[in-house]
Amino acid sequence: MIILVLVNFFDNYNIYIFLAPLVRLYKFEFKMEPILTIILPTYNEAGNVLPLLASINDAFDSNIEYEILFVDDSNDETPDIIKMQMSKNNKIRLMHRQPKDRTGLATAFIAGFNDARGKYICCMDSDLQHPPQKIPDLLESAIGHNADIVVATRYMGGGSAEGLGSLKTFYGVYRRCVSLGMKYFTQIIFSQTRKTTDPLGGFFLFKKEIIQAVDFEPRGFKILVEILMRAKYESVRDVPYKFLKRENDVSKASLRQGIEFLKHLWFLFCTLPHAGRFIKFCFVGLTGVIINIGTLYALVEFYGFGQFTAWLIAILLSILSNFVLNSSITYSDRITDGHIERIKQLLKYCLLSMVVIVFNFVIYRAALMFGLYYLFAAMFGILLATLLNYIISSSLVWSLAANKREVLSQENFFSIDNELQ
Repeated sequence: MIILVLVNFFDNYNIYIFLAPLVRLYKFEFKMEPILTIILPTYNEAGNVLPLLASINDAFDSNIEYEILFVDDSNDETPDIIKMQMSKNNKIRLMHRQPKDRTGLATAFIAGFNDARGKYICCMDSDLQHPPQKIPDLLESAIGHNADIVVATRYMGGGSAEGLGSLKTFYGVYRRCVSLGMKYFTQIIFSQTRKTTDPLGGFFLFKKEIIQAVDFEPRGFKILVEILMRAKYESVRDVPYKFLKRENDVSKASLRQGIEFLKHLWFLFCTLPHAGRFIKFCFVGLTGVIINIGTLYALVEFYGFGQFTAWLIAILLSILSNFVLNSSITYSDRITDGHIERIKQLLKYCLLSMVVIVFNFVIYRAALMFGLYYLFAAMFGILLATLLNYIISSSLVWSLAANKREVLSQENFFSIDNELQ
């Protein structure tokens, strides 16, 4: 009865007219947060904005809350077109960067990360080569498999890199060779990038929480490598897609960008202890060989030491040198507190080194017995001894340092097996 009276009262006095603005305000202020933020960096993409937005709109079901965040560095009419669409679609937002802030594609994405509202963030290019129809598949894979990162890949069954150019043309072959060459080069150096078949791709999705409190220092335009190397995550999944041909503009890839990418890899290698750890370990081992041979030669030839005594001193010096360099370069994220602990660690490393020397000699003798040329036998022994040394050093000598300090390093997410795969 009371409900009927209220309804008649509202109808008679047109109360709905007065309530409508409040309802709209309520919806605006208390609307659901988007589950997904799609970040679209743009640089003079005026011809691509409308078809891109149409494709994204067609790809999503009305039940999925998402937002589109343009991070724009354009000096043409691109921002004006985006603003016009914002007036028609409240899912669209625009961040137009000032000229001083326009420092590349990677920094555009990072600016978008900081402003994203979604639980998941999808990164893609605005040139229509990344099909928006695949975004729901990435999101479904992330939610369904509880994946931290989902990469749209060109390099697995069902995927295609046709957007790089036809294999019937020199340009197409050249671009594919460069793409594959840089991909494998990156994966050889950094074990973390082997989690996906397309670490240099620009189309991927991830949980926003994995980048919380992460200090990115990007160079160039390959932001996925930066995330794979710095973020705190566990699982990565791949979803195949077809990299499409460019429609309304020309490629912005250049030799300068390629050089910037190589600088980025070098920066990661030099500043992150876990980046290329095995390569750093081998480099330190090489310096140890030089110190060993140099000391041995100098003591015998210039100071008259006996060969055995000189050999023993040279071995001890090279072991000490390797320990110091590995502690400061290879395992700088696993530093031990206290002098006593450091001495214990050094003694462990000395014992390990002696075991490895014996192992190396056994392999060398066995290879000779099987008729292998002595230089090849020596190289084979060095290779296996280096692998053994690295595995034991990582798991016994320097692992205690990480536990003592309770530091959550990248190696908590990647096993020694992944480092050598």
